[in-house]
Amino acid sequence: MRRSKFAVAMLFLLLLPLASCGRKKAESATYEEILSKNVSGSEPENAEEAENPEDTENVEDTEDPEDAEDVEDPWMNTCWQADRYTINREGQIMEGTLPEEDWTIELYLLEDGAARYREWSPQTFDYIGTCHLLLGIEPDCFWYPDGNGGFFLSTEDGGTEEDAVFAQGHMADGQLLLDSFGDRFWMGQQPMPARGGEYCMADLFGQWRMVSGETVTEGEPEVWSFTADEMEINRTLTFHSSWDSEEPNGVDYYDEWHPGYLREARDMTADYQEIPVYEGCGNEAWRLRLSAAEPVYQNYMEEEFYVTVLDADTLLFQMRLKDTDGILTTSTQIFSRLN
Repeated sequence: MRRSKFAVAMLFLLLLPLASCGRKKAESATYEEILSKNVSGSEPENAEEAENPEDTENVEDTEDPEDAEDVEDPWMNTCWQADRYTINREGQIMEGTLPEEDWTIELYLLEDGAARYREWSPQTFDYIGTCHLLLGIEPDCFWYPDGNGGFFLSTEDGGTEEDAVFAQGHMADGQLLLDSFGDRFWMGQQPMPARGGEYCMADLFGQWRMVSGETVTEGEPEVWSFTADEMEINRTLTFHSSWDSEEPNGVDYYDEWHPGYLREARDMTADYQEIPVYEGCGNEAWRLRLSAAEPVYQNYMEEEFYVTVLDADTLLFQMRLKDTDGILTTSTQIFSRLN
């Protein structure tokens, strides 16, 4: 009886594609071709293999719903970058290619429904674009399947409310087509970056305050761990955006330790480097080297300052100070966002 039902089901499956439109079939094939490498397992090469009784005799018994849930979604852990767009501005249709010198759009679909959507101006602290500037949508967002092979982007975890969804994506002509409030972006898949690569310079914008740190000096075995509160240190970093002032992007450093001890530097320059602050720091993709016009700590012969982002609200800062005897002191500190 089971084999009879199964034969009818297989006949239905073989006839079903004949009723499908050619375009949908082509899109499905493209979707599988682009994304199948992210899914464990593969389909039989032809229908005859599927009809082999030895292969299908116990197919109903072996299909476990729990196993199906364990199959990794093909969108998960993928990175996309826009290469062309069509946008509507007050009834005027504008088209172009990306990335531009001051405009890059990237999308990261991560595990557990987490996502990062960012429109930014490279090598600056500026987020740009309609979603960020006009709608106030943060880069950190969420994604979930739309039930038709695509996905939604939402400001809420698993949020299906209309006011939470701000974009929908699906495969079209071999690319990811992302539709956001009538604007369309065609995106090509990119290799996933090293850990931390989903963050960028624009995530540093704003003011940060030191929370804790540890210091080690060459020749001394002990590591000095401390918190800002217990040491009465008020140390901040402020990253300026050119969108908020007439001045170019810059960094202000302020270090007050007890009354009478103050070190500060304004408009420090930032040099983007595609190496970590140190191996295993939590962001293996990039760092900034900060430089001041004048020495910040005059009693040292050399000074170096490095910074990177660990997550949207956590900054890693490291200073390397070498005294006149050539002894190096390295202080690694954690900052949290103030605004």
